[in-house]
Amino acid sequence: FPWASTPSSRSPRADGWQRAVERGRLRNIKDHKAMPQDHRSLGATMSMRATLAMFLSLSFLCGYISIWRMHSKYFGGGGWGMDDSDDALLAGAWSPVPESHLADKIELPKAGKSIINDKSPSIRMRRKTSKHDANRVDKIQISSADTRINQSSKQSSDQSDALRSAESTRQFPQNRVYCMVPFIWTPSAFQAYHDIHASWGKRCHILTFFIDPVIGDDKVSFFNMTESSDVAAAKKANLTLPDDVVILHDMRRPWHTCGSEDNEKQGKPVGNCRNIFEKVWRMMVFVADGLTTDDGEGEHDAEWFVKVDQDTFLFPENVGHYVKTRGWSSNDPHYFGHVLNHRKNDRGVSIVAGGAVFYSRAAILAAADAFRHMPMDKGDEEEDGTCRDSYTGTEEVVTAVCLKEGSNVIAEPAVDPEGREQVSLYEVDNILGYNRTEQGEWWFWEGKKRYPCQHDNPEDCLAHLPLAFHHYKDSRYFLDFEKEFHGSVMKGEDDATLIRINDRVAARHWDQFEMTYRYFEKVRAAMKKADVTMSNTMQPILNTNCRLYCMVPFIWTPKYIPSYNAIRKTWGKRCDILKFMIDPIVGDYDTGFVDLRTDSGFNYKLPEDVVVISDMKRPWNEKQCLSSNDGNCRNIWEKIWRSWKWVDAYGDSNVAEWFVKIDADSFLFPENAKRYVKGKGWSPDEHHYFGNILRHREHGVAPMIAGAAVFFSRATLKAIASVFNKFETHNGGRHRASAMCQDEHTDQEEVITAWCLKENFGVGADPALDEAGRELVTVGEIEDVLLWNRAEQGEWWYWKNKPRKHPETGEEGVMHHCCGDLPIAFHGYKDSQWFFKLENEFYSEVVSDKGDGWKGYDWRNPKETNGYFGRVRKAMKKAQDLEP
Repeated sequence: FPWASTPSSRSPRADGWQRAVERGRLRNIKDHKAMPQDHRSLGATMSMRATLAMFLSLSFLCGYISIWRMHSKYFGGGGWGMDDSDDALLAGAWSPVPESHLADKIELPKAGKSIINDKSPSIRMRRKTSKHDANRVDKIQISSADTRINQSSKQSSDQSDALRSAESTRQFPQNRVYCMVPFIWTPSAFQAYHDIHASWGKRCHILTFFIDPVIGDDKVSFFNMTESSDVAAAKKANLTLPDDVVILHDMRRPWHTCGSEDNEKQGKPVGNCRNIFEKVWRMMVFVADGLTTDDGEGEHDAEWFVKVDQDTFLFPENVGHYVKTRGWSSNDPHYFGHVLNHRKNDRGVSIVAGGAVFYSRAAILAAADAFRHMPMDKGDEEEDGTCRDSYTGTEEVVTAVCLKEGSNVIAEPAVDPEGREQVSLYEVDNILGYNRTEQGEWWFWEGKKRYPCQHDNPEDCLAHLPLAFHHYKDSRYFLDFEKEFHGSVMKGEDDATLIRINDRVAARHWDQFEMTYRYFEKVRAAMKKADVTMSNTMQPILNTNCRLYCMVPFIWTPKYIPSYNAIRKTWGKRCDILKFMIDPIVGDYDTGFVDLRTDSGFNYKLPEDVVVISDMKRPWNEKQCLSSNDGNCRNIWEKIWRSWKWVDAYGDSNVAEWFVKIDADSFLFPENAKRYVKGKGWSPDEHHYFGNILRHREHGVAPMIAGAAVFFSRATLKAIASVFNKFETHNGGRHRASAMCQDEHTDQEEVITAWCLKENFGVGADPALDEAGRELVTVGEIEDVLLWNRAEQGEWWYWKNKPRKHPETGEEGVMHHCCGDLPIAFHGYKDSQWFFKLENEFYSEVVSDKGDGWKGYDWRNPKETNGYFGRVRKAMKKAQDLEP
């Protein structure tokens, strides 16, 4: 059967109903084994019945397999039972499938995440055997987000009724928000994807981007992700898909061949891009199919859902407040947002504007049910006011019609008690200037209830706890909104990137500045009063009481890409959050340098865990920098302070309790770092700054933490970020860090970090030692540091001023020696192949990147090294066994 696959080949978003069936089978087996013996031996009569039942079951199974084989032969490939017409469909033509074919389709699992992401399951292939397909390439048998639609009406109706019955008895005390973003995976949209993640997207409980199966553009080429050859080609072109991107494989209307004259002249296929409604309804069916049912195992757990356009800035944190003030339950159907009435005359419904469309749990189930049952035979025609699949870009109309016809659910305007709109249909400064008296009853005002603000004070006609601002085609506005309502403006922090006009501080010079500024002040005041900013990030992350944010200063150049890959495949995957902070200049002399801040760098593709620190002033790539220590390349300190400033400014300081700046040549043990702070009983809301402490710098320089791995509590990170916000770039030529808390032309970030914390907050460095006083973070390669002996080596800089006597036991000569049995970090591995060897030593995993060179590596001092590693493995296993 299609769902009878090994775990490695299952879709990561396998259907909840299928899993329930599998769990049911397991429960039956367990129940049988637990049954008393006398109940399992009921005599010959029961045995004969069992034998007969088994015979009939096998007969049915054989018949079922025969049907399935015929189905595979004539309807294979994961599409709508098409053969020669497939290519025509991808080129833009329309060829509906008879209803009888839809009813006879065998149910397949739903679509998973990216099929080319490294974390994705293996792809199962099968050959289409239709006689018309002798020369067709292999298709990917991938679970589809829409195959459940291809069931008989009775089966779908029965399941929907059962689901609604189960929902009516369930209680959902939370107000979690699922954010659904219809998207196109093309280089010009990547900036929007990253800006959404860096701003409002991190406050969604679930954030998913739904894309067409065709990705790319006319420069990098287009790739159809239902074709195995295109999947491989897309990966080579670096078009990998993040985990929160879902391909809607059954999309039949392409977006990339849209009838342009150029396409016609060049003989390219001319399609139709009016596929927005198709994408929306397939997306909503996918989401509804994953909702928790009475077995408690749904994948898309949320109470409220929003379809949000990529040019909309959303306030997920305000949704819960809005529905609570109305006393709404997610088990009741609510379909709401900015309601427009101008289509009532010709379509008979009010609609919710598509910038941000909100649904309760009951409403999205109702909509999905209507979409499953709507006619599909007129898909080549524009919508006509009925609930059917349509060739249209106005998804709002058909959605409203389907909800009204199927469940009598109608659009509800999202307004506050004063009649102020919760959703701004256009740019805020634009909407604030609307005046109903002056403008008259054009389509925007048509049929809306009249409120005083529309006439007397239009500037106050947007809600102070808004749900969304729409129509920002440049997604960089999102980052400025983030500063206004969650970052430095909201917090009243100094930030050199802010603008100042008179006594006004803002993220940018907004149009209609005074009016916009006054409105934003009202929003900030209302959000503080409602205390919604406390949930600055709402996405669930494991180990929420002790999450670790790993920040890696990095240079994006071919020389260091192997280190990036090695980190992600080894210790990086055990961080709760992993970010690589890079300079805005990427590349090298051989491949060419690209400045990502210029037009030439706009479409440059970077992985989602890479952050560009775009306001860096000191380049790393000047010739004199690459050949010597002179010149303008001593920018490590600048990168560190700007990186931590970014983490706080964009809300990441709220997504974890503990933070580490970790060098790219350090091997980190994130789980041991968490065990260390828990064992200390430390709170992230207290000041802590720890690692391998160095005391060799004198003359007013505070003890510092070696840069290999520098740890901060959340309170300390936020505190020092507030200091960094006040920095101004220093253009002096000093090459050594002074004992001053400021921007410097230096690579010795440890000195200034320690001084900033000591000078401003009285926070001193704490050594990361175990109970015996042994180091947990090394500043050199572990096999070398194991041999360091203070008595033999004398007082060189590493040992200088470090205490000799244990503060509790009084024992001499043990302090700061190597190394504790639950290490936190090993430093000094310039060759990242050593990371794979360390991974194998401590986690028994065999991973590599471009070869297994590490397998030929040997440890120096093998006796001491292997003996120590054995103690570490034993201690880590013991610690893991003791944890709940």
